[in-house]
Amino acid sequence: MIFFARVSKIMDESNFLNTVILTATVFAALISSIANIIISLINNHRLKSLESKKQLNDIDKYRYSRLYELVLKWPEYDSEDSGETTSEMAHNRMLVLFLDDGRRYALAKPLLDSYYIEKLETKKAECDKLLKQLISAESADGQHSEDFLMIKDCYFRASTEFSEMLKASINDQLDSLLRKSNTK
Repeated sequence: MIFFARVSKIMDESNFLNTVILTATVFAALISSIANIIISLINNHRLKSLESKKQLNDIDKYRYSRLYELVLKWPEYDSEDSGETTSEMAHNRMLVLFLDDGRRYALAKPLLDSYYIEKLETKKAECDKLLKQLISAESADGQHSEDFLMIKDCYFRASTEFSEMLKASINDQLDSLLRKSNTK
């Protein structure tokens, strides 16, 4: 009997020890699982962050290439020269300058930052207004109102300013995109 009691006591101690070991193993597995979940979440966040940076970089590359392509093809958006003398050609060129740059701006607008768009939209609205005034200052038979020359000068000046602003905005945007891609 004593023998069975000792064997029973040893088995109870052995079962207790096995239970402790199994319990410790379960807790270790649980902690390991929680650590793996946390590491997976952190890695997932890092991957999403890298993917979004890659997408932004791809978008910036696209914007740069399209703006650069516009600069290379700048003369293709010019209207044909019309007029018999160089003076008439220059005058007609000034008349269509805003319209030509308007086509360029329509292509560049989605690629520009909002800062540039706001400035260009303000100047474009001014040019549109002056163009309408210029058209209304000339009658169908070619007669001009008294303020036609003043409106024409204002329109030419505003068109030139819009053209220069558009060129500067595109160049600044290209420079900004290039600097951004070099820092990544």
